[in-house]
Amino acid sequence: MALPLMPGNSPNAQLKKERFHKSQHFIVYGGGMVLDLEKPGIGGEPLIGQKFLPKYSVYPKGEGSDLPSWVAFDKQTLRFDAYFKEPEYDAKVETHRIRKCKIFFYLEDDTIHVIEPRFKNSGLPQGTLIHRHRIPLPPPNDNQFYNVFHFNINKDIVFYSRTFTVTDCDLFTKNFLSKLGITLNEPATVPEDPYTNLRLQHEASMNPLRPYERLHPLKQFLENDGKTLRFYCLWDDTDNLFGDQRELVLHYYLADDTIEVIEVIPPNSGRVHVPKFLRRCKLPKNAPVQMKPPGAVTARTVLNVFGTMNEGKHVVLDSCDVRPVSVAGGSQGWTVTGYI
Repeated sequence: MALPLMPGNSPNAQLKKERFHKSQHFIVYGGGMVLDLEKPGIGGEPLIGQKFLPKYSVYPKGEGSDLPSWVAFDKQTLRFDAYFKEPEYDAKVETHRIRKCKIFFYLEDDTIHVIEPRFKNSGLPQGTLIHRHRIPLPPPNDNQFYNVFHFNINKDIVFYSRTFTVTDCDLFTKNFLSKLGITLNEPATVPEDPYTNLRLQHEASMNPLRPYERLHPLKQFLENDGKTLRFYCLWDDTDNLFGDQRELVLHYYLADDTIEVIEVIPPNSGRVHVPKFLRRCKLPKNAPVQMKPPGAVTARTVLNVFGTMNEGKHVVLDSCDVRPVSVAGGSQGWTVTGYI
């Protein structure tokens, strides 16, 4: 049943339309006029049978905005873990290698960056495999570029005739793709690399005849130069006469294992301020035996010293080599060190 032709019930669909521009369907190609079937109709609307794919990433559902993509998606990147299989033709043992890499998809302009983490002694040119730019789809759709809808977990993606298998992605990428309505697949496992397994077996079978660790004299200095440990200490000297508690700061230098002690003297304490309590030096772990006074350990025994300061002092030695004798007396003991 048709609506009556009354004001507000007009079937004309052009009433609320504001854009009426017409696209140019003819282009010059090879010196002649060619019809371009991908051009839209009047006002940019698709013609009958036309279906346009999004050229750039779109906003997640429910979070749309009027901001441009380079503002809304600024510094937002999707990260995928992937690998690709590289055949080996000149190797004797392995026939292929599994090379792990990371794919970064920048949402602001749909550019893609592919890097391969560097491994020690790999012998391969690792690092940046594909610099950041928009990558076209494989032929025959090479006139289009990759967008966010082309990525998913456990899916093969072709970049310039090289097939990358996406194994997993980070949490931000999973949340973003889920908001777009993309159903994520289960994470895939990375196959074992025969060359890596061969190297691990070779290193495990190595048994050096002289295992030792080379200690370079400058290694400790180069690694720990300028690094110092600081400890706050307290010296409790209250057991002695006129003793008190004194605060100290201990510096331990990692470059050469030296120790420095500085005393913290509070203001108006009556003590003379000294620059350092202990100068920077190597401190022995076990304290040496208490040093004996001069003359306690000698080859000959001193019997007496006589003379004046003006005439000079003279020493009488024991020519008979009589050693000190300990004599007990009562509850006390004394030591006879010589005779006159």
